[in-house]
Amino acid sequence: MKSLPAARRRVSTTTKRNLTGILGTDISNQVVARASYGEYNRMEMERGLPAEMLARHFMLSGDRWRIRDEIRSIATFRTMNLLEPFWFPYSFDLIFCRNVAIYFTEASKTRLFRNLAKYLAKDGALIIGSTESISGLCPELEPKRYLRAVFYQWKNTASASIP
Repeated sequence: MKSLPAARRRVSTTTKRNLTGILGTDISNQVVARASYGEYNRMEMERGLPAEMLARHFMLSGDRWRIRDEIRSIATFRTMNLLEPFWFPYSFDLIFCRNVAIYFTEASKTRLFRNLAKYLAKDGALIIGSTESISGLCPELEPKRYLRAVFYQWKNTASASIP
């Protein structure tokens, strides 16, 4: 969850769209409650977050780091099972689903990524874990590269929908 504020600001700058919120989900009520609090220990913060981003998006509170209120206020958290059918009245410009599918069967991975793809905006991006791939699971999406990262977008944005 700690990399989302930076991604939100970068997407807003790049696409010239004002992103209005962040939705965080997990199947565990405990994980959702912890994430909604927005507080992290030193070890969690040292896993790849540059010092400049840390200073801009977080405040030190004792020996823990707390996300700034202006970012926390736009975040909503929900307990969800991503393998079950779900519905949203809007699409998402950016979907992070990192290190979730590694625990699933091929059939469950297909269901997961097809569920997510239904809500991916035409020019949106799906970002998954570095050891994961959706090749063959959701053929409507294609991998693209940015620096060392891989993300997925619709192959043909004119017909970006899954029945």
